[in-house]
Amino acid sequence: MSLNEAQIRSIVRSVWSTQLGLEVQDLEGTVQPTDSPTMTAAIHISGDYRGGVRLECSRAIVRRAATIMFDLPAEQLADDDDRDVIGELANIVAGNIKALIPGSNTISLPTIVEGSDYHVSAPDVRSSVDFSFTLDGESMTVTVMEHGT
Repeated sequence: MSLNEAQIRSIVRSVWSTQLGLEVQDLEGTVQPTDSPTMTAAIHISGDYRGGVRLECSRAIVRRAATIMFDLPAEQLADDDDRDVIGELANIVAGNIKALIPGSNTISLPTIVEGSDYHVSAPDVRSSVDFSFTLDGESMTVTVMEHGT
């Protein structure tokens, strides 16, 4: 199954705009790994389609989103608040992407990974497409995966 790049990018921009009032910009090419703290939320899609959606952001982007979602200053937020926010944003993006996929499908709860030196992989991935964005100089990537048969 081939998902339309313009639709995926539109979904991501819309989620950030409607949920947070922030405008993310498309970033061409791939985001280069950094030593900065990063958070990743992975959502699995199962049913007629087998795959997933992964949202990877700098910790700074996640914290900024958390201050908006919880309407609290950054110093009053806990690490669990950041995990909740990236999980919720990934869930919203994945749910919108799932709506583009024909058939009967469900999405999982998010799995969260965080740190500054890690690699996330999924077994049996047949295809994977990265969509990169930027917000105030910080980068984020949405990856859409399709698993093999």
